[in-house]
Amino acid sequence: MMASSDSSPQKTPPKNKTKTHHHHPRRFSEDQIKSLESIFEQESKLEPKKKLEIARDLSLHPRQVAIWFQNKRARWKSKRIEQEFIHLKSTYDALSTSFDALKREKHSLQMQLQELNDRLKNRGDRINDDDEDERIITSCFDGQEFLTCGEKVMSQTWRNLSDSGVLFHDSSENPNWWET
Repeated sequence: MMASSDSSPQKTPPKNKTKTHHHHPRRFSEDQIKSLESIFEQESKLEPKKKLEIARDLSLHPRQVAIWFQNKRARWKSKRIEQEFIHLKSTYDALSTSFDALKREKHSLQMQLQELNDRLKNRGDRINDDDEDERIITSCFDGQEFLTCGEKVMSQTWRNLSDSGVLFHDSSENPNWWET
């Protein structure tokens, strides 16, 4: 059978003993904090000898100085991570906005190109065949520089418009037609 818990002797803490070896933490004075902050700006980790010297100068225990520096490093790291997050989030937001604007611009350009093709189709002409249009537009928005893409689309469009006679009339009669 099991022995009951009443049969085992219980230890009771001694009464009326003062705790001489354990001090209650106390707040630092403003001057102590200013001094610790100033030292932290110069060096965030302390050598044992430096820690003892600071503790003596500020009338603190070396353990208090060590814990203050440890806590300060943790707060500093947390704040630095928070600042990096804010920076990365703002960069992401700006890129996302830019990306959305580029998508809208791409769609607008595709619509304009389709409209031009439809107009020319009604006249019996085409700027490009559909495969060529799609290839040029897709290559423009698949990582190449926008200006290069714009030049591709525009040069192909101008060439086709010129070749079709839609944009320019036959200038063989007057080679300097722009001066008239």
